[in-house]
Amino acid sequence: MGIWLLFGLAAAIGDAGADAVTKRHLTHLSPYAMGLARFLFALPFLALVALGLSRPALDAAFWWTVAAMVPLELTATLMYMRALRACHLSLCIPFLAFTPVFMILTGQVILGEGLNRWGLLGVVAIAGGSYILSLGTERTGFWAPFKALARERGPGLMLGVALIYSFTAAMFKKAVLHSDPAFFGVFYPMLLSGVMVGGYPLMRAPRGLGLKSIWGWGLLLGFFVALSILTVARGLTLAPAAYMISVKRLSLLFSVLLGGMWLQERPFLPRLIGVMLMCGGVILIALKGALF
Repeated sequence: MGIWLLFGLAAAIGDAGADAVTKRHLTHLSPYAMGLARFLFALPFLALVALGLSRPALDAAFWWTVAAMVPLELTATLMYMRALRACHLSLCIPFLAFTPVFMILTGQVILGEGLNRWGLLGVVAIAGGSYILSLGTERTGFWAPFKALARERGPGLMLGVALIYSFTAAMFKKAVLHSDPAFFGVFYPMLLSGVMVGGYPLMRAPRGLGLKSIWGWGLLLGFFVALSILTVARGLTLAPAAYMISVKRLSLLFSVLLGGMWLQERPFLPRLIGVMLMCGGVILIALKGALF
């Protein structure tokens, strides 16, 4: 087993752990404060890593890419936090699996990339998984799962996040190519944290973030966030991005497991089966669809 696979699994655990802690202990905050907290609590861990890094040469392409990424990333973060507040973790998080689906569409329009049979099968698996995900409601009939999703704000918001991520994924790769994976993995979240701190007074939020009561869980949250960021940055230097993305998407499965076992979210079995099918679709697209 390659060492890159361990980094990918660590990133998946980091994502799932951060989402579970956020859902359990931060949903009493505003979406803006929730997003800011994730970055702030990660800063101590990122600062330790930053001490051992050197600044690479940064060209104009890097700065233009970062400038385009920041507003998109902040929008996605706020939508992400709203989704976590709006519905069960095990229901909304799996819809991040649609990121590679949207990348198929953007790839065709922007890059003229085609869709092979494996990619098509992956799309079908993700669509089927999203259908199964909403089984187990009190209503019956073929259209009942779709109606259940339409009633929930979380899946719709997370689909929007997935769409934004389909663009920022390409920007992330470009920024890494024009800098250094480890440097960008530390620099970018620090930059986002600074921008959000500067914008917080404009949000008409109560004085203070209300984080003192959760500082213990907050540090655990920060550890998970930093774990995900740093392991992805390191893993990208050891393996193709497609491989890392496919393994990192196992966070969807871990999130459903945490939602069902730790947060007691129900129904559990349909969501577990659905997310397993969605993870399979993501892996097919990433490894066989030739889209990345």
